[in-house]
Formats: sequence, structure tokens, C-alpha cells
Amino acid sequence: MRRLLIIAAIAAGTVAVAGVIIYGQMHMSLLTDRNATPIKAADRKPAPAFTRTALSGEPVDLRQFAGKPVVINFFASWCVPCKQEAAGTGRIGHEFGSRVHMVAIAVDDKGPAARRFASHYGWTWPVVNDPSDDIAYRYDISG
Repeated sequence: MRRLLIIAAIAAGTVAVAGVIIYGQMHMSLLTDRNATPIKAADRKPAPAFTRTALSGEPVDLRQFAGKPVVINFFASWCVPCKQEAAGTGRIGHEFGSRVHMVAIAVDDKGPAARRFASHYGWTWPVVNDPSDDIAYRYDISG
């Protein structure tokens, strides 16, 4: 009887894993086939303001960038897609220099891990920790 239970558990686990793999393959385009549609000027709204202290200790108030282009990058050090885009984000930040202000928001992350992540990819702009996800919620960001 015990042997049958073990076989049944292994079979159920195998079916579950296969189901997840098949589902992932069938829905992979949800992650890769999204073309961004530009927002019409009349429909644009100001980015939700926030004031925080960066991991480096410097104050960050989004209002200080009013009227200037700002790139806000939400990331987590453990997030695979975040790692895939991090080097490119670093290149953009350095290429545009002072013409574009960069701010990174660490979501669901710890300060030391976020600091290592930013340092690893050469980010030199403010990194703000968002441990309760309140900034992410204001921007309607979900993982």
C-alpha cells in the first residue's frame, strides 16, 4: 500500500511539473510580445510624487525633478527579468548622463541586496528601498 502511495505521489508531482511547463510555454508571449503604446500628450499625468531617503543616505524627492525627464526603474535583486535588463539600464543611465535623471526603486528587497545589485551593474543614481511596496502601488506596478 505504501509503495502505491509513493508511486501515486511521484506521478502526481510529474503531472504537476509538466502542467506548469506546458502552461509556461503556451503563455510565454505574455512576457515577450508586448509593444508599448505611447500615451497621447492630452492623456499624460504627472508621476506620483514620493519622498524617501536613498540607500546612500541622500534625500530623494521626485518633485525636485519637475519638468525634467526622469527614468524610474522598479527592480528586485532576486528578479530574473530585472537582472536581464539591469546592464542595459546602466548603459542608458551613463549614456544620457545629466540629460535624464535616473531613480531606482527596490521592491520587496533588503537594503544590502539592493545596494549590491546596483553596484554590480554600475548604477550611480539614487536607489530607494520600497519595503512596503507603497511606491510600487502608487505606480500600479506588479511583479
